[in-house]
Amino acid sequence: MRSRLLTRTIRSSLGATLALALLVSLVTALLTAWPRLERQTFTAEVNHSITQTPPTVRALTAQVPNYPLTAQAGLAELQPAVERTLTEAGPELRSAAGGPRVSLTTGPVPMTIPGGGTDAFYAMSVRLRVDHGIDPFITLVEGTSPAPSAWASMGTPEAPVEVMVAVGTAERMELAVGDTFTVPVGSDGYVTSPEARTEFVITGLFDAVDPDAEQWQHQLSTLSPRIDADPNQGEAATAIVYLNPDFTGHIPMFADAELWVPIHPVAERAAGLLSDLRAFTAIDRPLEVRGPYDQPRVRFTTELDEVLESATGRWQSTSTVLAMVAAGPVGVAFAVLALGVRLLVARRSTALALAAARGGAPHQLRAVMAAEGFAFSVPAAAIGAGAAIAAVPAPPLTTVELASDLLLPAAVALAPPVLLALLPLPRLRPHRADQRRGRRWRWVVEAVVVALTAAALWLVLDRGTASTDSGSGTDPLAVTAPLLLAVTVSMVTLRIFPLAARAVHRTARRGRGLTAFLGSARLVRSGGAGLVPLVALAIGVAIAVLATTMLTTLRGGVDDGARAAAGADLRLTGPPFTDADLAAVADLAGVEALSAVTTISSVPLVEDDSSRRVTVYAVDSATLAQVQDQVPGAVELPEGFDRATAAGVPALVWSGHDVDTGGEVRLAMSSSVVLDVRGEPAAASGIANAHPWVMVDLHLLREATGENLVPRDVLIQLAPGAGPGATDAVEQWLDGRGTIASPTEATAEFLASPSARSLQAGFLIALLVSLVLACLAIVLGLLLAAPERRHLLGVLRTLGVSRRTEGRLVAWESVPLVGAAVLAGAGLGLVLPHLVAAAVDLRPFTGSATQPVLRTDVLMVLGVLAILTIVLTLCVLLAGAMARRLSVSVLRIGE
Repeated sequence: MRSRLLTRTIRSSLGATLALALLVSLVTALLTAWPRLERQTFTAEVNHSITQTPPTVRALTAQVPNYPLTAQAGLAELQPAVERTLTEAGPELRSAAGGPRVSLTTGPVPMTIPGGGTDAFYAMSVRLRVDHGIDPFITLVEGTSPAPSAWASMGTPEAPVEVMVAVGTAERMELAVGDTFTVPVGSDGYVTSPEARTEFVITGLFDAVDPDAEQWQHQLSTLSPRIDADPNQGEAATAIVYLNPDFTGHIPMFADAELWVPIHPVAERAAGLLSDLRAFTAIDRPLEVRGPYDQPRVRFTTELDEVLESATGRWQSTSTVLAMVAAGPVGVAFAVLALGVRLLVARRSTALALAAARGGAPHQLRAVMAAEGFAFSVPAAAIGAGAAIAAVPAPPLTTVELASDLLLPAAVALAPPVLLALLPLPRLRPHRADQRRGRRWRWVVEAVVVALTAAALWLVLDRGTASTDSGSGTDPLAVTAPLLLAVTVSMVTLRIFPLAARAVHRTARRGRGLTAFLGSARLVRSGGAGLVPLVALAIGVAIAVLATTMLTTLRGGVDDGARAAAGADLRLTGPPFTDADLAAVADLAGVEALSAVTTISSVPLVEDDSSRRVTVYAVDSATLAQVQDQVPGAVELPEGFDRATAAGVPALVWSGHDVDTGGEVRLAMSSSVVLDVRGEPAAASGIANAHPWVMVDLHLLREATGENLVPRDVLIQLAPGAGPGATDAVEQWLDGRGTIASPTEATAEFLASPSARSLQAGFLIALLVSLVLACLAIVLGLLLAAPERRHLLGVLRTLGVSRRTEGRLVAWESVPLVGAAVLAGAGLGLVLPHLVAAAVDLRPFTGSATQPVLRTDVLMVLGVLAILTIVLTLCVLLAGAMARRLSVSVLRIGE
C-alpha cells in the first residue's frame, strides 16, 4: 500500500517534472557552452592580434654580421641549419612557425655608372644580395636571370658580375638591361682602390608575384630604391641587386646574413606560445654549417611576445567583465530552479501530505523526492552538457580545465535533488505565508549578505584594478561583488516595498474598490516570496544599463586612445613634406586645418657644462591647438610660443628631464639655439613619443639654425561633417608614399576584434537570458500563488464577484513588483560601471596609460529602459493569461 502511494506520488504532476528537466537541460547547456565560447574567442583574439601585427614585428628575426661564407655549400646549408634550430622550440611555437627564410646582403657601397647616370640623385649606392629562395616570389619581365660569375683568386672577377634588379628600382634610377656599373669592392670583400673596381652588368629585370607578400615587408627597398632626402643636397638612392645564388668564389665579406621565421595566426594556446617564444629567444643558438670558421651563434628576437601579452591582458579584462555580467544570470538561474522545485512540491502538496498522513516517514518522502530529482535532473544535465560540447568546439583541454568547466553544470544537475530533499514537506492544515515565524533568521541571513557585500566592495575598491600581467585569469572577487551587490539591492528594495504596499493598502481600505484592497493586501502578506522574481528582474534591467554604459565607455575610451596616438583627426607620416605638399593637402576637400611636425633625434641639450641628448619636436604652433582641439592630453602651448624673446626661443621641456631653468639652456645643432623654457609638461599626446623631448616652434627653429627643416608628420583636422571621402582624398593624394593614422579606423578595428564582438554578444546573451529567466520567475511566482488565489476567488465568487477580478489580482501581484525591480535595476545598473572600472583594468582595450572615463548616454539608457519595460509588460500579460487559465484543485480540508 505504501509503495503504491509513493509510486502514485512520483507519477503525479509529470508535466511539471518535464518542464523542470527542460529548464535544467537548458541552463546546463548555457553554463557548459559559456567557458568553451570564452576559450574559443580567446584563441580568435590571439590569432586576430597576430594577424593585425606586421609580419616584421611578429616574425622571429636574427642577423649574423659579416657572415663567414667561403663556399657555395655554406649558403646552401644556412636555411637547413635554421630549420634544425627550430626543432628545439616548444610545440606551440613549432606549430605556428612557417618555413625559415635566409639571405645575405651587403651594406651600401657607392656605384658608378658610365656616363654619369641620372641627374635626379646627388648620390647612388647599391647593396648586393644572394638569396636561394627568391624565385617563388618574383617573375622575370625582361632579360635573363644572372649567371654564376667566376671570381679570380684575388682581386676582381674575370668578367662583369651579372645581377638582376627590380623593375621599380630600374625605372626610378633610370637603369636598363645591359647597363653596367662599378663598385669599389673585390672578391675578398674589402674596399679596393679606384683603379681596381668590380664591374657589374644588369642582365634581367624582375617584378614581384605579390607585392603585398610578407617577403617584401621583411626586405624593404627591394622593389623600389631607398630614397634618402637631404634638405641641402637633394635625394640619394640606394638599389638592391641580386647575384646568382649558385655563384662560385666569394661574396664580399661585409655581407650580413638575414634570418627570419614567419609566425602564422594558428595559435591554440596563447600562454604556451608566449612561453615557447620567451624560452626560444632567451639564449644564443648555434647554426650548424660547414666552414673553416667557428659555427656562428644567433639570438632570435621578436616583438610578438608583447603582442601576446597585450592580447592576453585585453582578453582577461574581457573575460572578467563578461564573468561579472554572467554572474547575475547564473545566480538567477539557480533561484529560478529553486522556484521550479517549489512549484513541483506545491503541485504535489496534497499527495505528499496524504502520504505522510498514511504512514510515510519524512526521511522516506525526502529520499523519494531526491531520487526522483536525480532521475530527471542528471540525465537532463548530461544531455544539455553533451549538446553544448558538440555544438561549441574548443581547443584541447586539460583535466583541470575540463573539471572547472563542468563545475557549475554539475551544481545545476545536483540542485533539484538537493532542494527536493531539503524543502519543508507540505502539511494538510493550511497556513498563511506571512506568519512571523522565521523572520528572525531572515534578518540574520540579510545581515550576513550585507556584510559580505560590504566586505567585497571594500576589498575591490581598496585593491584597485586587478593587474592583467599575472595571467591569473578571471578575478573571482571582481565577479562576486556585483552579484552580492545585486542581491543586497534587491533585499533592500524588498524591505522598502512592503512599506509602500502598506501605504497603498491603507489608502485602498478607505476607498471603495475591492480589487485594490485585495491586491494590496496580498502584496503586504507576500513577505519575502517576491525576492527571486525581484532579483531576476532587477538584474535584467541592471545588465541592460551596464551593457549600454560599458559599450559607450569602451568605445569612447578606444576613440580617445586612438585620437591621442594619432594627434588629430588624421596623421600623415611619410617622406619629407614640402611647403607645396602642405598647401596641396590643405586644399583637399574636407580638410579644415593642418599642422606640420618635424622630429629631430639625438640633439644635445646643453646646461652649463653638461649635456644630454633629447628628441626635438618642432611644431607649427599657429595651428597646433586648432588641430588638437579634440585630442585628450594635448599639450597646451603658452601664449607667444611663436615669438622669440631676448631670453631665447620659447620651448617646452619634458618634465622628467629635470632641467635647470635658472641657467642657460640651449640646443647644440648646426648653430647654438638658446631656449626660453616656458613649461615642463609630462606628455604631449600625438606628438612626443620619445623621452626625453623638447618642443619648439618650427619657424623659429628654422630661423635660429638656418636649416631647411622639412616635416615628416602632418596633423590634419577634418571639417565638421566630413565623411570617409575626406580620408579617401588624403589617401589618394599620398599615393602610398607614407602612412595614415585615423582614430575612426582604429575604433572600427577595435569593434571588429573578437574581444569587442564577444563583449557585445556576451552583454546581449546575458540580457536575453536574464529577461527570459525574469519572465519565467514571474510566471512561476504567479503559479505558486495560484492555489491561494483560486481559493480566494472561490470565496469571492460565492459573494457575487465577477471573473474579471482574477485578472486584476494577477496584475496587482506582478505590476508593482516589476515597477520596483525596474527602479532598483536602473539604479544598480548606473552603479555597476563604477564597480567594473574600479575592479577591472580596461586599459588594454584603449591602449591608454589611464582608465577610460565612464560615459553614460542618457538617451540610450532611457531607450533601453523603455524597450525593457515593453518586454516586461508583455511578459506580465502572458503570465497573467497563463495564471487565469490554470486549473488547480483546491482541497478544502478543515473548512
